[in-house]
Amino acid sequence: MKWGLGLIYTVTSTLPPNHGGRTKALLKRIQFIDDTLGIKQTILTTNYNIEYPEVLADFREKGILNEGTQVINLYDWLSGYNLFNIPKSTFKKEKKYKAQPVALSDYTTRTNKKGDVVRYYDKTDETYLLYRKFYEDSEVVHFEDVMTPGVKHKVIRYEYNPYGYLHKKTYYAARKNMKLSETMYDLEGNVYCQKWFEENKQGKPEATSILIYREGRVVRSFTHDKALFAYFYNEIFKDGDIVFNDARLLDEPLIDNQHAIKPVIVFHSSHLSGDNIKGSYRFAIDHHKQVSAYIVLTTQQKQDILAQSDIPEQKIQVIPHFIKPSTLPEQERKNQFVYLGRFSKEKRIDHIVKAFKLFKAKDYETKLKLYGGVSDSQEDELKDLISKEGLSEDVDIESFTNHPQEVFRESRASILASTHEGFGLSMMESINEGCPVLAYDIRYGPNEIIEAGENGYLIPTGDIEALAQAMERIINHPLKHVHTRQSLTPKAAQHHFEQLFKTLI
Repeated sequence: MKWGLGLIYTVTSTLPPNHGGRTKALLKRIQFIDDTLGIKQTILTTNYNIEYPEVLADFREKGILNEGTQVINLYDWLSGYNLFNIPKSTFKKEKKYKAQPVALSDYTTRTNKKGDVVRYYDKTDETYLLYRKFYEDSEVVHFEDVMTPGVKHKVIRYEYNPYGYLHKKTYYAARKNMKLSETMYDLEGNVYCQKWFEENKQGKPEATSILIYREGRVVRSFTHDKALFAYFYNEIFKDGDIVFNDARLLDEPLIDNQHAIKPVIVFHSSHLSGDNIKGSYRFAIDHHKQVSAYIVLTTQQKQDILAQSDIPEQKIQVIPHFIKPSTLPEQERKNQFVYLGRFSKEKRIDHIVKAFKLFKAKDYETKLKLYGGVSDSQEDELKDLISKEGLSEDVDIESFTNHPQEVFRESRASILASTHEGFGLSMMESINEGCPVLAYDIRYGPNEIIEAGENGYLIPTGDIEALAQAMERIINHPLKHVHTRQSLTPKAAQHHFEQLFKTLI
C-alpha cells in the first residue's frame, strides 16, 4: 500500500545497551511497522553516549534494529556528524587510533589486579596526581581524572572514545564532587558544545547555560536542556512529519515545535499517581490540541484518560503490545514459581514472599525464583525478609536474565504483585511460553491479558491470602491449554497500526 506519508520519526531520550520495557517496545514497534507496512523511521536520541556506534551495531547484530533504520544523536548532529565517524587509514581503511601520552613527569604508578586502572603519584612526596581507567580488554584510556592535594575527589575528568580521541572534558567543584561544566569536542579537537551547571533542588547538577559553537564561534545559547532539544527538533522536522514520542521528558520540546508536525504520544506506563494525573504526563494531556494521536496499551487506561481530560475519544488509539508464538520446544516444567522484573517498592516483592510463606505452610515442595537486577541494599532487604519468613532454602534470588522465555518455559506459574503497571509485558511473555500468570488486578494490563481459568488468575490487589490460594490452585489444578489472547497477536497489531496511519494521512 502507498501511504503518502511525510517522514516518520521516533524520538527518545536514550537507547541503552541493556534496556527495559520502554526501549524494547519502541524498537519492536519500529521494526514491526517497517517489516509489515514497509514504513521506515528515523530515531532521534537526546542523551550523550560516545559508544552509540557500538550499541547500534550490537542492536543490528541481535536483529532488533533493521539496517535501514537510521539513528541520529543530538550531539553527533551538533558536531556536524563529526563525533562518531572515526578517521580511517589511507590504504587499509582501518579506523585510526590516537596516542594517549601521560602529561606528567617524575611519577610512579600502581595498577589494580585486573589491569584496567592505573594510579599515578608524585615520585618525591607520593602526592596522588592522576587516575586512569581503560576500556575493557583494551590499551585505550576510557577516562582520566586529575587529582589535587587536599581534595579527595577529581577536579577534572577527560573522557576518550574507544579509539583514543578526547570527546569531553568536565570540571568539578573542589568543595564537593559536583559537576561545574562540560566541554565537548569533535574528532578534530574542535569545541562544539559547552555546558555550565548549578545544583538543583534535588541536589543534582542541572544545565543552566549551554553554548553551541561552529568553526570556533558561538552560534546559539540556551538556558536548559529542553530548549536545546526543541532547537534540535525545529531544525530536523518539517511540516507534515509524523513523530512518535515514547519519553515524557521530550513532550514539551516536541509538542511546541515550530513546524506543523503530527506528534504521536505513546504512553508506556500509568499516567496516574493515586487518582491524580502525574506531573510528567500533564503537559502531553493538557496540550492535546497540538497532538495528532495518543497510543495507550489498554482500554482501561483510555477510559481513565477520557474521564480526566478533554481529549477527543478518536485521538486515543488502544494498541497493546503483541507477541509472536513461541518457537521453543516443549519441556518438563520444574516445580517452581517465578517473578521476573525490577526489585523496587512498587513491585511488592514482599507480598509475593509472604504469600509464598502461606502457601508453603500447606507442605508444598514448590520453589520460588526471583529474577531481577538489584543493588546490594535491595538484595540485603530481600534476603532479610526471606530469612525472617524461614524460606532461605526455598527462595532463590537470581540476577537479571537475558533469556526470559526459557525461564517462563520451565516454570509452573509467574507472579505479578505490582501496585501499578503500564501493561505488564512480562505477563504476556509468560503466557506465550505456556506459563500461567497469577496477578493482582491492577491498573493496567492484567485484566486485558489474563483470561481467568484459561491462562492465569486475577487476584484482588493487595490480598496476600488470595494470592497464596491462587498458588495452591495452580499447583493442584494446572491449566492445560495456556494461550495468548487474539488481541495480542501480530495480526491484531498490524490492523491497529494500519488504522493509525490512515488517521494520520
